[in-house]
Amino acid sequence: MSAPAAAHPLAHLVGKTIPDGVWRLADYENWLGHDALYSTPEEAPHPVMAFVAAQRGLGVSVAELFRMWGTEMSDGPMLTESTLEFPGEFEAELEYRVTGTVESVVRKSGRTMGEFDLLTARFELVRPGGGTDAVVRNVYALPRRGEGG
Repeated sequence: MSAPAAAHPLAHLVGKTIPDGVWRLADYENWLGHDALYSTPEEAPHPVMAFVAAQRGLGVSVAELFRMWGTEMSDGPMLTESTLEFPGEFEAELEYRVTGTVESVVRKSGRTMGEFDLLTARFELVRPGGGTDAVVRNVYALPRRGEGG
């Protein structure tokens, strides 16, 4: 069962931005990424590197990100879904501005996990001068042990 969005204790986060940061994939990291993912190295980065950029390129650490959302790493937050879109040309050796926004948060209850929130965040890799080359949308399950519905 889901709690209505307006009644959700984290409803104020929806639409809020996450501190921006920067990220650049060096050519050698591009090669290593392809090799680690059993992909033939090429000039264009492996799509999974956009996910890496969204995690490493923000202006906060992953632990700080979860703390902003009311949970700690020790609580066991989980990535439940990730989608990648490439409206532009994702490139190595380009310094991207990494932006993020909270799109939604929904309270759920499960037999195994108990109370938890599904929080959806959208991250964009913005090239110098503007234009989005990659969009990463992650859904996180944030445990709410000890909290009521």
